[in-house]
Amino acid sequence: MDNTIHPRKIYQFILIGIILVIAWTLWKELSFLFPSFLGAIALYVLLKDPMIWMMKQKHMKDWIAAAILMIVTAAIIVVPLWFIIKLLIIKVQPLLGSPEFFTNLFNEINIYLKDTIGFTLLDNNMLVKIGDKLTQFAQDILSGTLRTGLILAFMYLFLFFMLINSMKMEHYVNDVLPFKEINKKRLLGEVTRMVRSNSITIPTVAFLQGAVAMIGYMIFGVHETLLLGVLTAISSMIPVVGAMLVYLPVVVYTMATGTVGEGVGLMIWCFVLVGSVDNVARFLLQKRLANVHPLITILGVILGTKLFGIIGLIFGPLTISIFVVLVKIYFNEFGDIRGQMRGKGDEGVRG
Repeated sequence: MDNTIHPRKIYQFILIGIILVIAWTLWKELSFLFPSFLGAIALYVLLKDPMIWMMKQKHMKDWIAAAILMIVTAAIIVVPLWFIIKLLIIKVQPLLGSPEFFTNLFNEINIYLKDTIGFTLLDNNMLVKIGDKLTQFAQDILSGTLRTGLILAFMYLFLFFMLINSMKMEHYVNDVLPFKEINKKRLLGEVTRMVRSNSITIPTVAFLQGAVAMIGYMIFGVHETLLLGVLTAISSMIPVVGAMLVYLPVVVYTMATGTVGEGVGLMIWCFVLVGSVDNVARFLLQKRLANVHPLITILGVILGTKLFGIIGLIFGPLTISIFVVLVKIYFNEFGDIRGQMRGKGDEGVRG
């Protein structure tokens, strides 16, 4: 028996090794741009149909249509994001000069809870640790501005080439997928459906919750209403706890500073109205855009934020949905595995 490896196989393994080494090097050096790529995919899914309409109905060149759409989305995404970052920098920078601010704030809450219900929420060591964590978070906000700008710039660069080469790109993806035609359509349809659903639902719900909470802060005399409204909107995207992460400490602090009536009113406002906005708006939007099970959304957001950062709010649930679709595609491609095994078992018995 000839155990000699054919030279062509050797060349193949060498080529695969070189490709893997180069791929690993590229990933190591450019992985920080992965959120840019995912963001470009999300925007591409949202802008593909308007792009086709502008080219066919308005007879625009592809690069002109792409440029117009990118300018519009920049006005919707980049301008508010720039405003939020600028607001956070203005409000957060002074706190870095007095890091004891956070410790004193939580200490007042702690004293109030102890005097009111006889329960100490945090000991001194925990207060110091929380203060240090929040100070570090504030410093990260300031230092992450340049990185955010870089990610946005590359996201729009990727998006531009995706839009002007959309037909070639989609044909290539369709050719590469090793499935039946019906399963290709099912997979790509699921990706489109989930991206559209989460890209629209998450920021819309965040904006509504932040706006309703900010109105409550204004009514009940809370200071820094704009900043707290922005923080409430941001925290609403965090799994499980959501906007409560901001408005609950605000409610307790309002009570702790002696305005119990306002604190109770704000608590009712936040728990009833802000919480209802989350449940009602999210249900209506996702029901209309994609009938996504709440468990997929919760688990997907937890998974996505760990893997991809903030853009994982969109691509986390998508990852779980794709997993479910791929399992269905597997059984569709290869049939009923259990039935096949029973058939083989019956043949064995007959033999």
